[in-house]
Amino acid sequence: MSKVYNIKGIELACASSNTRYGKRNDSLVITLDKKSTISGKFTSNSFKAAPIKIALKNLTSLKPGKKALLINAGNANAATGLKGLNEVKNYCKEISALLGISSSNVIPFSTGVIGEPFPTSKYLSAFKEAIPSLDKKNWKPAALSILTTDTKPKLISREIKIGKKKVAITGFAKGSGMIRPDFATLLSFVFIDGKLNSNSLEKIHSNALSESFEALTVDGDTSPNDSSLLVASGNQENLIKKNSSEEKKLEKAVKEIFGELADLLAKDAEGATKRISVNVSQAKSQKQAKSVAFTVAESPLVKTAMFGNDANWGRILSAIGRDSEINDIDKVSISINGQPMVKKGNLDPKHSERLATKAVKKKDIEINIKLGLGKAHFKVLTSDFSEDYVLINSDYRS
Repeated sequence: MSKVYNIKGIELACASSNTRYGKRNDSLVITLDKKSTISGKFTSNSFKAAPIKIALKNLTSLKPGKKALLINAGNANAATGLKGLNEVKNYCKEISALLGISSSNVIPFSTGVIGEPFPTSKYLSAFKEAIPSLDKKNWKPAALSILTTDTKPKLISREIKIGKKKVAITGFAKGSGMIRPDFATLLSFVFIDGKLNSNSLEKIHSNALSESFEALTVDGDTSPNDSSLLVASGNQENLIKKNSSEEKKLEKAVKEIFGELADLLAKDAEGATKRISVNVSQAKSQKQAKSVAFTVAESPLVKTAMFGNDANWGRILSAIGRDSEINDIDKVSISINGQPMVKKGNLDPKHSERLATKAVKKKDIEINIKLGLGKAHFKVLTSDFSEDYVLINSDYRS
């Protein structure tokens, strides 16, 4: 990891609840300056976890003053009924009193096992323990504290020059499985050292998600806890005017950060040995391109073939054919890492089984699909399926 840039007005601290991960830090407190603005995007899962319900409510009723984020790993506090909801309200209220801020300015997040009672007193103790250690430099411990089945933290930091301003962007995320969110990955927090109009922040966030986390899948499942936050610190020295060339440059940088985080998530997916991109082009609409790309990316047969170094293009072609609007196989072409597989729905005359097998042994796999129907395109990031994915998810609660 190269240099991590601090964000003015943002402080972080973590501690251990001594629950699922023993003494490992699993509870994170982040405080935001009173001038900060927040854009939050959350899971499309109908069964939203208790902290998500409170986060959604609080973000629409923020009061003037400082804000705080509370994040815990190990227990999702999902499917815990009214009790789980009340537990979130209680610990948000206690932490708000300690920080001297409004309880509606505390935004909670959780990740971990679904359906288990939430050990509120232990997480609350950890949050309280963390507060005296709040510091602008605690980015690496913060990125580590939110992990569940991830094997490594995902932390990206950049400083860009916009006019005469130097604007830092720092963000971290977690998520290795149960990923095919419609708004975000499991948990993602990105911070901009600047002041932006709230509408600009919302637009930048939505556009960044559409090209990153909304184009990422590990297993096709969507968690009840998926959350993405984009925060502008409120630093007046880096005021970015709405619809300006400066805003466009900032948006480009934010998109790159989100894209890099998504890439790290794909590489560290549960049990993954390969990062796979599925590029669909020549579709009649982006909707069709997206549908085909996700169908191929989520096919267990395609994913296991890639793990086994089997250039089985028949599985890819079969997955494409699941789209009811693609009726003409004669227009479909497929290549893997530049090696021709299919041309006009049949084995490509230039196909070499030896070279194809060599191509799929690489750690980065690029599946290119041309539908021959139009000009639309879409790319999805995913991973292979290994024995380890099954092992991780077969005893996740053990």
